[in-house]
Amino acid sequence: MHLRVPSTHCRGLSRRLVPALTVCLLAAGGCQPPADSAPEVALGWTVAPAPPVTGPATFSLTLTDTAAGQPVAGAAVRLEGNMSHAGMKPVFGTAREMAPGRYEAPLDFTMAGDWFVLVEARLRDGRTLQRQVDVRGVRPRTSR
Repeated sequence: MHLRVPSTHCRGLSRRLVPALTVCLLAAGGCQPPADSAPEVALGWTVAPAPPVTGPATFSLTLTDTAAGQPVAGAAVRLEGNMSHAGMKPVFGTAREMAPGRYEAPLDFTMAGDWFVLVEARLRDGRTLQRQVDVRGVRPRTSR
C-alpha cells in the first residue's frame, strides 16, 4: 500500500523546512568561537580603578610565553567588554604596548553589574590568543 501525497503539499512543506533547517545549521556552526592557537601564552590582567566602577577604566595586561618564561612582545591586542546579561551594547578598547609583553587598554564600563571581557591578541607569528576574563561587581560611580 502506497500513500500518495499531493505534490503541492510537498512543495509547501519543503519551502518551510529547507530555510528552517538552513538557519539551524548556520546557528550551530556560528556560535563557536575560533580555537585559541596560542595556549602556551599566559594572560595576566588587572583593572583600575579597583574595585571597578562605571565609567573609564584601564586594563593592564601581560602576555608571557610559559615555556620560555619570556614576555610576548609586539602583539596587537583588542578588548571587547560585555555585560553578563543579554541586550547591552558591547564596548571596545585597543591596547598599547607599554613595555615588552605589557599592554594597557582603555575600556568604558557603561553600567554597573557583572561584565566579561574578551581579549584577543594577534601575535607576531600570526597566531591568535583568545581569552575571557570576568569582571564582577562593577559599582556605580559615586559623586562627591
